[in-house]
Amino acid sequence: MLVIIKTLQSRQSFRVEAGAGSGKTYSLNKVIDWIQDNYWQSLNLKKQKVACITYTNAGVDVIASRLRMESFIDPMTIHTFAWGLIKQFEHELKEKIVEENLLPDGIKGDDFDMVHYEIGARYVENRVLYLHHNDVISLFARFMDNKKFRQLLTVQYPIILIDEYQDSLKIIIDKFLNWFIDKKEGPQFGFFGDAWQTIYEKSSCGIIDSANVAVIGKEANFRSQQVIVDVLNEMRPELPQICATDDNDGFVKVITCNDFCGNRQNGYYKGELPNDILIERIDNLQEKPDKDYQWNDEHITLMITHKMLAKQQSYVNLLEMLDERLKDGDDPYLEFFSKVVEPLYSALEEKRPTRIFDVLGSRGYPIEYKGQKRIWSEFEKHT
Repeated sequence: MLVIIKTLQSRQSFRVEAGAGSGKTYSLNKVIDWIQDNYWQSLNLKKQKVACITYTNAGVDVIASRLRMESFIDPMTIHTFAWGLIKQFEHELKEKIVEENLLPDGIKGDDFDMVHYEIGARYVENRVLYLHHNDVISLFARFMDNKKFRQLLTVQYPIILIDEYQDSLKIIIDKFLNWFIDKKEGPQFGFFGDAWQTIYEKSSCGIIDSANVAVIGKEANFRSQQVIVDVLNEMRPELPQICATDDNDGFVKVITCNDFCGNRQNGYYKGELPNDILIERIDNLQEKPDKDYQWNDEHITLMITHKMLAKQQSYVNLLEMLDERLKDGDDPYLEFFSKVVEPLYSALEEKRPTRIFDVLGSRGYPIEYKGQKRIWSEFEKHT
């Protein structure tokens, strides 16, 4: 932590490269605490904030829950960050939308007066143009080429912390590098993540490599036993880890599917076994483990990738259709389904009227007379 704090004090941008189990999230939280303790007076007087950008709304909520009252740390997704800045340039924003043709079919520049960003869908209603998620990002990238815009960004956010930096959008990170970091201008950046854990290879930046970004490695591994750390160090010698636990009763066994001679998949899952065969092999492994080791009743199976879960639970088509919106869990329609529709259905199924009104946010008494019970029962039959 001392190295990170000293680098932070030096005003140099930095990258905390931390493998799985090395306490990256702990380091980020400690940096946030230190900034709150030491930069309160200087930033608060100037009404400046520290942006803490994370990938999902769930991550934003976790960070926000740890902050002090009226904190100048501003946790948000990159879309919220981008929109908060570009919406301040209302006239230029409309011009760029027309220039980039970021308009619904049949809509022209004269068909709207205002621009909003709410649910991430592109449409026009009551002469208000609502932007798509991707529109906000592409517009932000365009605005970054404007000197006045970069100055505004720097004044508002002199420090920008980015969690899981490896999955940040490449188009945005390239702008940060070209206009700020490589020129040694603008905000100080703190990147926290692990390039090996990149999830979205097509659009993400991956490793950030710049002579003006100090690299800070974290050696301790608080999650894994020594035998696992040894394997990690063999795989990744450039980022060595030291085991922080004394437990060492596990083992590592690598199982491949190189013996399969049939046709493998194309498309999104190119090179993998056909779904039915892959699931069959995994099920057999769980039911009939290695002869040298038998599972006990407390064993846990961890599926690292979302697509593997999709295959086992038969929602591959849904994953391919929704892609990152399903992975991130912050799509407004999916969020409504998970937070309202599903809990409401469960409450109806379990015949819990109080829970029904909790979900709907009603302050009135759930059931006032018997006739209302019949209404809810009929509603349940048609859901």
